[in-house]
Amino acid sequence: MSLDIVNEGINNLISYYAQDDSQLKGTIKVRGSGNHLAIGPGTKAANLRITLGSDCKVLIGSNCNLGSLFIHAAKNAHISIGDRSGFSGQVRLLLHEARRIEIGGGCLFASGTDISVSDMHSIIDIASGERVNPAQNVIIEERVWVAERVIILKGSHIEAGSIIGAGSIVSGHIAPNSLAVGIPAKVTRSGVTWKHKLL
Repeated sequence: MSLDIVNEGINNLISYYAQDDSQLKGTIKVRGSGNHLAIGPGTKAANLRITLGSDCKVLIGSNCNLGSLFIHAAKNAHISIGDRSGFSGQVRLLLHEARRIEIGGGCLFASGTDISVSDMHSIIDIASGERVNPAQNVIIEERVWVAERVIILKGSHIEAGSIIGAGSIVSGHIAPNSLAVGIPAKVTRSGVTWKHKLL
């Protein structure tokens, strides 16, 4: 079984490498038009699920392991995933509004992680009638390791080489090569790096 693609719009460009067809399993549903989805060579997925609205761009790098990655992009949303990034179990990238999620190369995400650019509902100032919780971009730089059940909220920026501990909620800036844990996530140690292999 390979990718099941449902295209309900027009001017949608979906591309991946033919030799990876047997390694890419899942469903792509395109409900609108003007979308661009590209998956690089050597990337595989056990149960990829992508839902696109209109005018969205999703660029997934080469040699990634997408696991059961879930992507929801509504309108004018942009997602980029760098080469060699891995997703274990179900990880959700949620773009209900026109913002972007950028993930650098060599990142690792454990199961139960949610990344969102939006609160998904509007908070309104009663006096002015204006919305006070606009969507914001999420930036995750190269070689970031995110442990299980982490929530990364809108406006977060995690710099290169950092580690986010299990069950944490990130809602701001994490400096490079830092270990951050807790709710909200705070840096508990600086000047660290990580390896896949247990030493």
